[in-house]
Amino acid sequence: MLGSGNNYRMMNGVRENHPLRACINLGYTYAINEKWDFNFMVDLAQDYYRQEFYPKIHDATEQTPYPEFDFKAEPTVKSGVNLWPSYMIDFRWKWYRTDAVRLYSSFGLSYLPWVWPIFPNISPIGVNFGRNHFYGVAEFTLSTSATFLLVGAGYRF
Repeated sequence: MLGSGNNYRMMNGVRENHPLRACINLGYTYAINEKWDFNFMVDLAQDYYRQEFYPKIHDATEQTPYPEFDFKAEPTVKSGVNLWPSYMIDFRWKWYRTDAVRLYSSFGLSYLPWVWPIFPNISPIGVNFGRNHFYGVAEFTLSTSATFLLVGAGYRF
């Protein structure tokens, strides 16, 4: 999964840029029967960020309840990488299956330390395509791996 985004916190004099978010997912799938799978996944998301801190013009007073910042000045820059592990379990219902393509829906729970303890995984529709070891995946999802769209490639051992 790859993504990007910007976050402006003008009240705090900070601008954040997230030029790349990458995700690596390791999973184990147990086939309950032809229609149902049980999945356990460990997800490691890397968030590359850049923060710009602008200097204060003055602090909050009674006349101006918020501090003001000089956004025309050169900011102090901080950049780095955050690593976010999450642990997921879910059930997958394969409602269409051929040798090369599987359409499915899934539901389950995630544990994302340091942010919120429990989060639902819901994928109303997903497609898994490929034969033998290499495969591709695309799904509309709400999970700790992605919000809205998850796209990737995988390898079956």
